[in-house]
Formats: sequence, structure tokens, C-alpha cells
Amino acid sequence: MNLQVTNLSKSFYHSPVFQSFSLKMESGEKIGLSGPNGSGKTTLLKMISGIMSIDSGKIRIGENDVNPDEPDPRRNLYYLGHSVGLYPGLTGYENLTFISGLYGKTSRNISNILIKVRLDSADDKLVKFYSQGMLQRLKLATAIILDPDILLLDEPLTGLDVDGIKLFESVIVEWNELRKTMIIVSHDSDWLRTNTDRIIELKQC
Repeated sequence: MNLQVTNLSKSFYHSPVFQSFSLKMESGEKIGLSGPNGSGKTTLLKMISGIMSIDSGKIRIGENDVNPDEPDPRRNLYYLGHSVGLYPGLTGYENLTFISGLYGKTSRNISNILIKVRLDSADDKLVKFYSQGMLQRLKLATAIILDPDILLLDEPLTGLDVDGIKLFESVIVEWNELRKTMIIVSHDSDWLRTNTDRIIELKQC
């Protein structure tokens, strides 16, 4: 699915973060997003996902302009961010069951997905006892269940060991074969050069 950002501007307390920023992505494209702390990487993903408002500009997903009062175009989008976004008092399996039911994805085989992200041995463990790497794997499982057309991945490698990174890379390959559109934020420029089609480096205004 195509994604287009046109003349986007955003300020915090009269301090600009984005001024007339534009971005155009074709369906199936993978873009790496890099830049120093405070350059707006997370802010950009949050604005595209609708978590954060924009001051001016336009965001277009597929054939639809995105407005705050029209969330439908964002139903094909998933934002994997820094916040956990999971229920700590539930197990990994229970979290995925709840999410799949909430979004009408009940046909997904949760046990197989937990095996895929290598959390099957911890499926009955409460999420509040998960390590950071385990939480990242569970968020990855959530993205697999929701199966969106556009994925906004904010530092998805955080907390992952070598095996976890390889797992994530294998899922990216699968998503790429399905022509999913991805924006991946990372401070690892070498990794982005290897695993994305092009890199956009944000600079502080």
C-alpha cells in the first residue's frame, strides 16, 4: 500500500521539529529512518499512525487522505513503538488471543505464531515477567497476527539478541515478499543499509 506525507509540519512549544516535510513510498518499499536523538524519528511515526496530531500538511494512505475523525485508512497500519502496549497481568498467549479477537483476526493460529517468534516455551508466563527481548518478540507476534499493509517499526531491534535479530530479519523478508510497506527506525546505519531499500536521515530543525 502506498504512503505519502506532504508538507508536514509539527512544533513543540513553538520549537519546530518538522517544517514542510514530504515523503512518498510505493507499495512494498522499505525505508530506513535514522538521525540523532531529537530529530523527530519517533514523532514522525506517531503522526503517521495517528497517535500524535500534526500542525499542518497531509498524510495519505493508499487512496485515502487521513483525518483525525476518519480512522479507517489506518486500519491497515501497525505501529510497533517503545511502549509495551500489552497487558502485564496476562500471559503472552492471552495477550495475543485478546488482540486477535479485538481486531477480528480470530482465524490466526496463535500457538504457531508463538512458535514462530520462539515464545512457545513462555506462552503461559505473565508478560510482566518478560525480558525486553521477549517483549519485542511478542510485539512482533502482534504485528504478524494483525497482518497490516503498512508497518511502522520504531527501534525494533532493541533488546533482541543475535538470534532475535535474525528472527526479525526473516520476518522482514516474508513481509517484503508480501509487498508490505515498512518504515524502520534504527540507530544502526549499517543494519539499515543492508536491510532497507533506502535511508532517510532526519536532522534537527
